[in-house]
Amino acid sequence: MKKVISGIILCMLALQGFAQHEDILRIGISGGDGHTSAEFVVTQGRYEVVLDGTTRAQLAAFERCSLRPAGNRVAVSSQNGTIGNANRVLLRSVKWHSHFKLSAKGTSNRFLPAVYPDHLIVRAQNGKLVLVNECALENYVAGVAEAESGKGHELEYYKVQTIIARTYALANVRRHASEGFHLCDEVHCQAYHGASRFEERIPQATWATRDHVLVDHEINLVTAAFHSNCGGHTLNAEHVWSRPLPYLVGRPDTFCLVMPHSHWEACFARKNWQDYLEANLEAEGVEDSLVSLSYYPARRKRFFADSLNNLRMTTIRRDWGLRSAFFVVEEAADSVRLTGRGFGHGVGLCQEGAMRMAQLGYTSNEILHFYYKDVHLIDKKHIQFFREE
Repeated sequence: MKKVISGIILCMLALQGFAQHEDILRIGISGGDGHTSAEFVVTQGRYEVVLDGTTRAQLAAFERCSLRPAGNRVAVSSQNGTIGNANRVLLRSVKWHSHFKLSAKGTSNRFLPAVYPDHLIVRAQNGKLVLVNECALENYVAGVAEAESGKGHELEYYKVQTIIARTYALANVRRHASEGFHLCDEVHCQAYHGASRFEERIPQATWATRDHVLVDHEINLVTAAFHSNCGGHTLNAEHVWSRPLPYLVGRPDTFCLVMPHSHWEACFARKNWQDYLEANLEAEGVEDSLVSLSYYPARRKRFFADSLNNLRMTTIRRDWGLRSAFFVVEEAADSVRLTGRGFGHGVGLCQEGAMRMAQLGYTSNEILHFYYKDVHLIDKKHIQFFREE
């Protein structure tokens, strides 16, 4: 019965998404240096093959077509032979709640093949295919919630994740405008691996929170930043990025400290560590400085060893591939051991903290206001109304 209910909710989401043009998103399917070919298979529903605006073929469930670049055009064929080639190919759903499976060659996207909702747009550029999933906003939101969270969490947590995914998407719809789509499917935007298929609570949460977004006191969509685990204390936005934001303010968070990614360790050669600090800190004799081998910050710091004040902790994290920028340093024979807390940049919502709060019975509204200061949860259709008040 639960699976039937989830299926009904997904159908309602699809219908709702297609009812309003502004609720359609185009998501670039990452391919590293590009896709050299692709295969499209209808897994549910029916599709039209539209070449430069003209419908040339129909594909029923389990039928497929192949796509490959032909210069700056896309060549399309099916098991019945050549369909044609075009500057722009649209594989368009003609039934609600349609899905397709997409495979591609010459791609670094480790999540392909994957199943996607709604439509696929294909064009060629520099001898490679550009693949774009055109889908309803709410179908995208459900897909992000699954990709970013996985399965097995509380419904209230999934409500939180769908609200911030929707807010982030609408606030960043111009991020990839120059490339012909709104958002990409990587963590540069939000992780998106296609349709939500493995957790029935996600479509329930998406439907329960449909159109809900977070705004600041000026009714602007907030930057709904989130990360895996803050290690016990979130950060101000300006500690990681260029400017402060009044709703992204650091605060203690004990909820995440019992979760899987709350602690980590890494060891490096002592000489490599000291050479790095000597090259990056503007101070003489760093190789002899105790701080390079014994560093015990009591809380999150913006810079490594505040007295030196020029090497950002986030830079060290990036250069050494660390899970977070919150760690202590201890000497261990010919090596140094970094013992850290958290996973991610530390700004905004701590996912594992939010998961724990949901387990303890906190509501989605309480969780959102714990991590984002002085924000408001409203229906996105009402944003203009509140601005005009």
